Amino acid sequence: MHDVFSFTQGIDEEPTQERNGIYTIDSIEKDKAKLFWRDDESIEELIEVEKLRSNVKEGDLLRIEFFSDGIKVEILKEETESIKERARAIKEQLLKRKQ
Repeated sequence: MHDVFSFTQGIDEEPTQERNGIYTIDSIEKDKAKLFWRDDESIEELIEVEKLRSNVKEGDLLRIEFFSDGIKVEILKEETESIKERARAIKEQLLKRKQ
């Protein structure tokens, strides 16, 4: 299940030159979210949280399309949960090795 949120007037317009794709929310400070582009996590974007939705949180995966008058954001809930579950499993395995 994905939540889609558009912060734009005309979503049918062509995307701008910003990097469209999947991002991870690395951190949220004050009114800005720092996002890492999943294709190359050395690339980051700073976006106002109000453009993403109020219910986003650190670690969430988002599919973002940039347009000249705004952005379209899709919260990837299932993918986010899958990654979190894999991280928990790896952590458990590492803790078992230390015992």
